[in-house]
Amino acid sequence: MVIARNRKLLVPGANLYYEVRGSGPLLLMIHGGGGDADKLQMIADDLADRYTVVTYDRRGHSRSNISYQTENYHVKIHSDDAHRLLAKLTDEPAYVFGSSSGAVIGLDLCIQHPNQILKFIPHEPVLLELLHGDELEQAKQFMENLKLNHRNEVVKLLSNSEVNRNNTEQNERLLSNSTYFVENEIPGILNYSLDINTLKTALTSSTMHILPAGGIASREFFAYRCSDLLADHLETKFVEFPGHHGGYNSEFHKEFAETLHTILVDKHD
Repeated sequence: MVIARNRKLLVPGANLYYEVRGSGPLLLMIHGGGGDADKLQMIADDLADRYTVVTYDRRGHSRSNISYQTENYHVKIHSDDAHRLLAKLTDEPAYVFGSSSGAVIGLDLCIQHPNQILKFIPHEPVLLELLHGDELEQAKQFMENLKLNHRNEVVKLLSNSEVNRNNTEQNERLLSNSTYFVENEIPGILNYSLDINTLKTALTSSTMHILPAGGIASREFFAYRCSDLLADHLETKFVEFPGHHGGYNSEFHKEFAETLHTILVDKHD
């Protein structure tokens, strides 16, 4: 395992926990709902021989405490956190990868601070506004079911996991993240509207590149479709990764890392 340097960054309303691995160009990785920096540990280790990989617990998750427990979830607040973390670590444009709701946060970062980003890979962003008809209804139903069942699924996973059974601290973090995800993040993500035209303007007025992506095993999943449609709107290439929605945290993590590296260094995208 690669040694991670653990640090904290005080931002308005929160104290962000983050980890830095490796050396090379800076790569910021933004986790999805219910997760934390640990979800990205395997792929961060895989890439640390080529990048300075930065992972972090987003505010309200695990070790990133928020000042006010009643704080409403806003994508723009989370993207401002990412902006401040990048500003702390570098004054050069950086690579950014975001997954699921983390991809939505990354897209808002692209709108607000395009000059901080060299290339952004949004992997299966949850953007229901891009869907229509049956696809939209199915996605809405999926999100409602997720709200109802997510915590129960986490409890079931922990009860069946030899790894986590005796790790009380990690179990409490996962359960707390699940509660935050259901009560705050899902409503916040569904209420967020991506301004495609402003995003296009940010692209044309900067050197930033955006390449939407999806897992090859997720082709029937609505978030894959959201990413594919985003690529159409931005008139850019859509790229496929090994695995599913969380392929970076699966048996495919090494292949996922190699695909990400290939995309990041490709000068033609």
